[in-house]
Amino acid sequence: MPIEDVFPQGTPVWVDLQSPDQPAAATYYRSLFGWDVSAPSAESGGFSLARTRGVPVAALGPLPSDDVPTMWTVYFSVDDLTAAAETVTTAGGTVLLEPGEPVAGIRLAIVSDPAGAVFGLWQRKEQGDPWLRDEPGAVDWLELVAADPASTFPFYESVLGVGISEMRVGDEPYGLFDVGETSVAGAYRSDGAEPAHWLVYFNVADLDAAIVRATELGGTLRTEPLSAPGVGRWAEIVDPQGAGFALLEPEPEPS
Repeated sequence: MPIEDVFPQGTPVWVDLQSPDQPAAATYYRSLFGWDVSAPSAESGGFSLARTRGVPVAALGPLPSDDVPTMWTVYFSVDDLTAAAETVTTAGGTVLLEPGEPVAGIRLAIVSDPAGAVFGLWQRKEQGDPWLRDEPGAVDWLELVAADPASTFPFYESVLGVGISEMRVGDEPYGLFDVGETSVAGAYRSDGAEPAHWLVYFNVADLDAAIVRATELGGTLRTEPLSAPGVGRWAEIVDPQGAGFALLEPEPEPS
């Protein structure tokens, strides 16, 4: 059950939600995952910090404007924020929020890849806050979902400095974003019916029970549970404010 505090270039470093009803979103995710959610404050840019066992797992904030969709945003660590943002443009993406420091000590930019998937770039301080991963209620996996994700791989190689490899999930090829020897995120080919996006998977101990809880609280089951050997079982949910995410029950480690 790792607590991560070192984030090499290209590694996912954080997730946050921007919602039209921040208090309702806080209530939903607190009830679903058992998070301890702080009150929003000016010092945090209006965001609430969610923790499990006292360790940060995510942040919940308001929508900055009416034309911004309700969504979970994935942030990737970069060593030089300004250079990475410049590379976004030259590699065919778009800078949506210029590099800056919206909250004291946090330097970030919001960008989109050539397919339109939105994500963040984050240049962390040398001694940043820890991030809880890979246990119930915490982020387990991040995935690019697009009609042709392979077409964006050169973009991510240029902007994040990641390597690209491939595995099979069932009969489908599945792309992997690699930092050194570690796969840090995936890329899945969709049917093209929805815009390209990054999908956040939250770890759960019991997928079926979590789906029941997620829908009882007002969420909607977007996909029926799926499974793959070596991965586990998962399903996509849309929260009551319209943000999509996934629940993942990892396959048990071999004894």
